[in-house]
Amino acid sequence: MGDLFIEPLVQYGFVGMSALLLGIVVWLIRRLLSVLDQTNKVISANTEAIHEITTMTRDLLRLNRDLHNKVISRPCIAKREAGV
Repeated sequence: MGDLFIEPLVQYGFVGMSALLLGIVVWLIRRLLSVLDQTNKVISANTEAIHEITTMTRDLLRLNRDLHNKVISRPCIAKREAGV
């Protein structure tokens, strides 16, 4: 007689616990998706910043090369003053 009363309680307990755990898993997955969305936004912003820095570095390198070429093309002041 005790088994007839306890068995349904145990079965319903397992059903309730599994429903609760399923709810927790769904909640955690939603939170994970939210965090992944925010992470993707941060990665996108960082990628844009890296592209801007790359462009700026490329422009500065070109300017530096132009300046180097101009300095190299000019005569040496020390040779001109020494009369060489």
